[in-house]
Amino acid sequence: RPDRLRDIADRFNVDHNAVLDNVLYARAYTSEHQMELLDYVAAKFHEEAGIFKLLIIDSVMALFRVDFSGRGELAERQQKLAQMLSRLQKISEGKGNIAKF
Repeated sequence: RPDRLRDIADRFNVDHNAVLDNVLYARAYTSEHQMELLDYVAAKFHEEAGIFKLLIIDSVMALFRVDFSGRGELAERQQKLAQMLSRLQKISEGKGNIAKF
């Protein structure tokens, strides 16, 4: 969260505006939205190679659990999650890129 980064920067006497200028922040509301954001981020990592080096996703699973609940949707959830993890792996294989989730 940008507000948390601002607090951390202030604590270490770093210009929080400079820190936030180097951060893209997005919040997903559904697993489908999360996949769309990942596509956007993957394009950014590709188009602006070397600019972005770290991708952090707080809880990959949470939205999938909400959107695909119960045993009846387990197979579809696993399939969608596998697609997500595959995309994350491709991003992390880029030169100097790290994906943390």
